[in-house]
Amino acid sequence: MTAPDEAYDVVVAGGGGAGLAAAIEAAAAGARVVVLEKAGELRGSTGRSVGSIAASRTPDQHRLGIDDSADRHLADYRKLSGALADIEDPELARVLTDNATATTAWLRSLGVEFYGPVGEPPHTAPRLHNVLPGSRAYIHHLHKRARRLGVTIRLNTEARRLLTERGRVTGVEAGTADGRGQTYAARCGVVLATGDFSASADMKRTWIDDTVASFVPVNPYATGDAQRMAMDLGAQMLNAEVFDVPSMRLAPPPSDGLFGLLQRLPPSRALTLPIRWGLRHLPGWLVRSLMMGFVTTYLSPREALFEHGAILVDAAGALRSGADENINLTVARLGVDGGYIIGDRALYERFSRDPHYVATAPGVAHAYLPDFRRARKDVYAEAPTLDGLARRIGVPADALTAAVRKAGSCAAGRELDQPPYFALGPVRAYLIQTNGGLRISERMEVLSASGDPIPGLYAAGNAGQGGLALYGHGHHLGWAFTSGRIAGRQAAPPPR
Repeated sequence: MTAPDEAYDVVVAGGGGAGLAAAIEAAAAGARVVVLEKAGELRGSTGRSVGSIAASRTPDQHRLGIDDSADRHLADYRKLSGALADIEDPELARVLTDNATATTAWLRSLGVEFYGPVGEPPHTAPRLHNVLPGSRAYIHHLHKRARRLGVTIRLNTEARRLLTERGRVTGVEAGTADGRGQTYAARCGVVLATGDFSASADMKRTWIDDTVASFVPVNPYATGDAQRMAMDLGAQMLNAEVFDVPSMRLAPPPSDGLFGLLQRLPPSRALTLPIRWGLRHLPGWLVRSLMMGFVTTYLSPREALFEHGAILVDAAGALRSGADENINLTVARLGVDGGYIIGDRALYERFSRDPHYVATAPGVAHAYLPDFRRARKDVYAEAPTLDGLARRIGVPADALTAAVRKAGSCAAGRELDQPPYFALGPVRAYLIQTNGGLRISERMEVLSASGDPIPGLYAAGNAGQGGLALYGHGHHLGWAFTSGRIAGRQAAPPPR
C-alpha cells in the first residue's frame, strides 16, 4: 500500500451534525481524528434543518410536570413510521428513542440551548425541543468542541473512495477543490456521515424516477457519497426508493439589516437565554416577528391557503394550481424559479387570526399574514390592483390577470376580486430527504447484503439510516447526533 498523505486513528467523511458528533466522541476516547467536508463550511443537512429534537424524560419535561417515557416515545415514533414500521429494524428505532434523553443532555453540555418542550400530533406528550436561536447553533457548538479536542478539519475535501487492505477499510481517498488527490489513512476506522442522495440527479433517477431527479434539494452537497463508496465494497442500501414529499419554503430572512446582524452573532448563552425568556413572556405578535426574522431559518406556507382560494402562479404569471396533484409537488416542478402565492383581502382577513395561520416553526409560533406584512417585506407584496401587484413581483400583468380569471372560472375556484391583493414568494419546494441509507448494526457498523459487518467501516446520520423512517419533526436530528456519537465511540481505539 502506498504511504498515505496523512494518517489518523479515525477518518470521518462529512462535517454536519452526525459527522461532528462522531469526531467529538472518537477524539474524547483518545483518537486522532480528521473530518473531511467537501463544502467550504461545516453545515450539512443539520445546519439547514428546522432544528428540533424529539426526546423524553428530559429536565424540560420534568420542569413542566410532563410524564413521559422512552417506550411511549417509541410507540409514537412507530405510528409516524406508517407502513415502514413493518419493515424497519425495531432495535434501531429503540436506539433512537432510548438515547434521545442522553443526546439532548450531551448537546446541552456543549452549550446548546433549547426552547420547549412543545407538543405536535401524533406525539402523545410534548417532547419537541427546539434549538435556539436556530439550527446553526448545533454546528457552532459542535465545531467549537471538536477544535478543543484537537480534531483536524479539512474543508473543500470530498471523500471519493474507500481504501481497503485484506478486506478491512483502512482509509479514504479524497479530492480537493483545486483538483489535488489526497489519501487519509484510518488506523482504527472510517465513519461515513455524508448525508442522503437528495442532491444526486443520477441516484434519484436510478432509485426513484425522473421527476424526483429534477427536484431541488435542501442540501446541495448531499450527493450520496457514502452510499456509493460503501456499495462499491458490497454494502447494502435500504429504502432507496423512499423520499419525503417536497416541502414549500419561502426564502430565509435577508442577511442585511438588524436580523442579518443577529443571525451572525455567535449563539452563546448571552444570546440564547434572553431569546428563551422572550419566547415565554413577550407579546405574541413580537414573538412571531422574532421567530420569522431571526430564529426560524425557513417558513413553509400551509396548503390550507389554497384550500381557501389562494392560487399559485409561476415566474411568468401563469396559473399552476388547481390540479389534483399535491401543491408541494406542483411547486417542486417549478424548480429554482419557483412561483408566487396570490390572494385578496378576503383571504388576508381569514389568515390573520386563529385557527388560520400561514406557517409555523414547529410548536413555537404560528405566523399570520399580518406578521408577514410587518416582518417579512422581502417575501410579502401588496397592491390595490392586480396590475400593481404584478409590477411588485415582476410578472406580466396580463398573465397574472388571466390566471386569476381562469382560477375563478374553475368549478371549485373562487375569483380573487376583493382588493387589495397580496403575493407571498417566491416560494420554492425543496426535496428535504431521500431515505436510502446504508444497512447498519446497532453499533453503527456498515453491513453487507449478507448481514456481515464490513470491518473498519461505520455510518451515521442519513448515510447510516439503516431502513429507519425517521418521520416527524425531531427524529432526523435525534438520529444524526445519537448515531454519530455511537459510531465515533465504536470507531475509536479501545481503551488501554
